[in-house]
Amino acid sequence: MIPVDYFPSNSLPVAPEVERGQLTGREMLNLMRDHIWEIVAATVVVFLLAVAYQLIATPIYSADVLVRVDPPEPNALGLALQNQEQLPPPAPSPSTEMGVMRSRSVLDPVIDKYRFDVSVKPRRLPILGDIADKFATPGEPNGAWLGLKSFAWGGEVVKFGYLNVPQGLEEEKLSLVALGNGAYELLGPSGEFLVKGTVGTPAEGNGVSVMISQLAARPDTRFEVIRWNEVDATKRFMDVVKITDKVKDSGLIQIEYSDKSPAKAAEVANALGQQYLASAIASRQVNDTQTLSFIKGELPRLLADLRKSEEALKTFRAKANSMQPTAEAQSYLQGGLDLDKQIASLELQRTQLLDKYAPGSRWIQSIDAQLAQLKKTKSEFDGRFQGMPASERESVDLIRAQKVAETVYMGMVQKAEQLTVRRASTTGGAHILDTAVRPHRPVKPDPLIVLPGGFVLGLVSGVFLVFMRRHVLVGVTDPRYVERRLSVPVIGEVLFSHQQSLLDRSLPASARKPLQGAPGRNAVSVQRSTDGGDTSPDEKIDPSFGYSGNKILAERFPHDSSVEALRAVRTAMARDLAHTRNNIVMVTGPTTSAGKSFVAANLATLHAEAGARVALIDADMRRGHLAAFFSQSNRGGLSEVLAERMPLRDAMRNVGIENVTFMSCGARPENPAALLTRPRFREVLSRLSNHFDLVIVDTPPFLAVTDASIIANEAGASLLVLRSGMQTEEEIADTVKKIERAGGRVAGAVFNGIPLRRSTKNYGYATNYASDFGDVETTA
Repeated sequence: MIPVDYFPSNSLPVAPEVERGQLTGREMLNLMRDHIWEIVAATVVVFLLAVAYQLIATPIYSADVLVRVDPPEPNALGLALQNQEQLPPPAPSPSTEMGVMRSRSVLDPVIDKYRFDVSVKPRRLPILGDIADKFATPGEPNGAWLGLKSFAWGGEVVKFGYLNVPQGLEEEKLSLVALGNGAYELLGPSGEFLVKGTVGTPAEGNGVSVMISQLAARPDTRFEVIRWNEVDATKRFMDVVKITDKVKDSGLIQIEYSDKSPAKAAEVANALGQQYLASAIASRQVNDTQTLSFIKGELPRLLADLRKSEEALKTFRAKANSMQPTAEAQSYLQGGLDLDKQIASLELQRTQLLDKYAPGSRWIQSIDAQLAQLKKTKSEFDGRFQGMPASERESVDLIRAQKVAETVYMGMVQKAEQLTVRRASTTGGAHILDTAVRPHRPVKPDPLIVLPGGFVLGLVSGVFLVFMRRHVLVGVTDPRYVERRLSVPVIGEVLFSHQQSLLDRSLPASARKPLQGAPGRNAVSVQRSTDGGDTSPDEKIDPSFGYSGNKILAERFPHDSSVEALRAVRTAMARDLAHTRNNIVMVTGPTTSAGKSFVAANLATLHAEAGARVALIDADMRRGHLAAFFSQSNRGGLSEVLAERMPLRDAMRNVGIENVTFMSCGARPENPAALLTRPRFREVLSRLSNHFDLVIVDTPPFLAVTDASIIANEAGASLLVLRSGMQTEEEIADTVKKIERAGGRVAGAVFNGIPLRRSTKNYGYATNYASDFGDVETTA
């Protein structure tokens, strides 16, 4: 016999680690095909929910206003005749105007007018209340369905004139209760009384002031009322207002508002457009008013300067006896007059700009530079006329001062008149091109989006659920994962057998559960001597059991596809046992319900079918039920033998299958692990190994108790039984690791209970050939 340590623990080389989630295209298609009806069901459910949403959801209507922003106007003061391009741009861009439309100066008046700072929600039953509302007319409340009078059933209308609450009650859920005949009461968050009133009449109490302008509801109907803070009310209102640039940088701006009432949607959209124009007009009137106020403040001073210059000129002429200026003096007068006008105009602009800009700004600095240049030019101009007679120069200076004062004064008077007229006719720099009209169709929910979207979402949800079931909700379902990830050869893939499920259901209730009882002889037993010879059977048959009750699939339905898969396992085991230290095979699984007893019983039958003498031992002394497969009881088995209350030969039974001898688990002992650690267990296995060609030991689940780890050290090979979808990756990996730590050797794994799917490769060759062969034999 070849030494056991010559052979590796597994017969497959270590494969590169492959994650379980990595699927090829073919595997993904197979997965979808296997679960096609689950995907269809999920798609149908989600699509029906989308249809229900389309029918029940409150329709939302949208209305819009189109506003055109006018191009900017030049220099509002209108005094600078040169270097005008250096003045600050007076008009904003369309993007700035969109920001103005979102400002509180535009939104707050609309919020106050339509009371968007107060939200009122009827108390309704989910879904049923929405359905009832579909058949109601606003202002005509429905009757109470199912006798639930405190709920709203459609048609209710509540309009607040105003609602003011203390800061502590802002954004708290208040309750409005209709009392009938236009009366109502307002309750606090905890149901405490706040105020009571009637429709159309202001009411005050407990720091709350309220006036309801309209209330249409049955008595006892309740509403949820929230008074929002001003900041939050603006944010909530902006959620249903959309302001966009119709064509980028074109000055065309669209204001869109959405509401469940089509009439209100158009009304509020128009109100927003009008409020923007009013705000823009007020803003521009403020600028004109400030300019006009500045001009009116300067007019008295300019008039005084004009009177002073005229009086000085008049006095000089009287003194000089009305001297007319010479040609040289006329040239000096004309040139100086032009320079003085420009200097005076720039000084007025500088005074006006100082109200808006700091002295160090580039606008003020630009005017200062112009003034310095003009004053320097005037100084040079005056220097050229230094030789002119003093009296003549004085006359020219007085005439020039009078004319400059007169020109500036008259220009300011004219500008004041222009500003007065423009302020009265200010347009705000924008015009409404298209007013909002009452929409006919709702924008939400859109059936062209909801229904196809529901179909696609259902399809995606179905695929997602399939992947979730495969990776999260169920255990390992792919035998290749065990081979690739754990390097454990899968020597058999056993499909779920409907024939076996019928056999299991045919068992009586007493036979489905492991029986407990005192030790004793079995109803059917075969005495096997210690030297391997058979003795005469003691055939005292219990009438409640019999060979006709055999539930072994390989015996009752030998051509079932699951049996054919187990024959492949038998072949692989036969090759493997040729290189093991003994002929003892432990059949175990990570957890319960893996089907290890089913595999053990059928493998024993199949090996016996091939001519081998097989001893089948139920070593699960805690919950063993292998005897039920043969319609026998557990009494008189392994526990009695290990406790030395029964000889080994008396515990070995005939089960009606040629070459198969069975030993049940026996009565339930208090400490099965202690019995297995006794030398008696090793002695029993040694004697059975010497007198049988194969010893198959069915054990408890490996991860549940320590019994299987004790048996693993005595067995030459361990067969790991896995149930499709029952064990997780961690459980399988822990089982393999613990078997090796216990000194056992995993010969391979059997993937049991694989559901028959569309992608499952199932060949019926053996069944078909067996049927034909049977027909030929019968004919012969």
